[in-house]
Amino acid sequence: MISRGLPLVGHAPWFYRDTNGFLLRLARAGGDVAAFRLGREPAFLLSHPDHVQQVLVDDAEAFRKGRLMQRARRLLGDGLLTSEGELHRCQRRRLQPAFCRHQLATYAEAVPRLAARAAERWVESDALDLSAAMDQLARAIVVQALLGTDLEGEVSSLAGDLQVLSRWLPLAAAPGAERLERLGLPFMRRAGEAADRITAAIDRRLAEATPSGGRDLLSLLLRPDGDGVAMPSRLARDETMTLFLAGHDTTAAALTWSWYLLATHPDVDRRLKRELGDVLGERDPIPEDWPRLAYTGLVLEEALRLYPPVGRIGRRPIEDYRIGGRVIPAGAAVFLSPFVTQRDPRWWPDPDRFEPDRWTEEGRRGRPRYAAFPFGAGPRSCVGGQMARMVGTLVIATIAQRWRMLPPAGSPPRIRSVLTLKPARPLYLRLERRTPAPG
Repeated sequence: MISRGLPLVGHAPWFYRDTNGFLLRLARAGGDVAAFRLGREPAFLLSHPDHVQQVLVDDAEAFRKGRLMQRARRLLGDGLLTSEGELHRCQRRRLQPAFCRHQLATYAEAVPRLAARAAERWVESDALDLSAAMDQLARAIVVQALLGTDLEGEVSSLAGDLQVLSRWLPLAAAPGAERLERLGLPFMRRAGEAADRITAAIDRRLAEATPSGGRDLLSLLLRPDGDGVAMPSRLARDETMTLFLAGHDTTAAALTWSWYLLATHPDVDRRLKRELGDVLGERDPIPEDWPRLAYTGLVLEEALRLYPPVGRIGRRPIEDYRIGGRVIPAGAAVFLSPFVTQRDPRWWPDPDRFEPDRWTEEGRRGRPRYAAFPFGAGPRSCVGGQMARMVGTLVIATIAQRWRMLPPAGSPPRIRSVLTLKPARPLYLRLERRTPAPG
């Protein structure tokens, strides 16, 4: 049961303290179109797959981005996550060739090497800080794809800045955040300084990059289009920043939850290991193995269902908008939640159970198309969704041949209430070496 909210602040305390839990309870109490309040303004949660399609696909032009993405322009400028209208359409067309299947295989060539390097540093029986380890690995992979080079030292030096920004983003979207930022509070000041250091590092790489000959993402961004027009340097920086921050954080989140679920479901882990033996024998995977690692892909897909990288997507209708028998006022906050829709028992029997076979052809049959949308949907869906799937599958295949992760003691980890779903506290899993490891 959801309360009517508090005077002046509405449901904001519950929303910001436990966003995913609050939205899940709200949907189950309020139905497919559930109303609540954030401060004094009305807000709505839409959780039916048909509503996901209506808002994100069919009527995408009737909405603008939510407050979080508007505020994120302070950091991401006019990158794909934050831009609107014709600019977004133009930039997406320009970036799309960089994520074709051939290019994905190019980016993925280094993934097994980077994953193996990370895994060889681990020690048997140690308690691995899983979140930190996957953050570090995902940063290395994204930098390799973006720049075509391994900048392990420089990337590590920016890790603290990235952590500061991950704590700043949800606060930046809260009502009154602009006033808090103008006050120059210490935390807000540190977030601004962290953003400036990351921007400066990307600017240095842009200055050194060359648009000719490179197979990395940055070279493709800088290359003139079919009309001979080069992307302005400011937009190239914004897109690089967006791909770096969004790409590494969502990949790290997906991998963290995948390992946690494998650790707590030894039957799935054993079946995964059998597939790796059948497909790979005693070698590490290569990008061409991706389609053959079918069950590994199902494991990742089910992890993305239970713990989608992004827990909520915000929109605001430009005009009054009718949906599900309700009229949503122009400018009201509208949320669609992969976390909520992907745990709806109407589409997912026993929704909290980890069951990769939901994603077989038979398991998909009869399910609405947008009963799952871990990377969004429609013209603003994540351009790197397939890249994340390929990278995730290759990382799991590489590391699972070397290590088994043992389940943690205690209750399941609490999810932090920010945009990217990760454990609220460090998640430690004990390591058990598998033998033999690939040579």
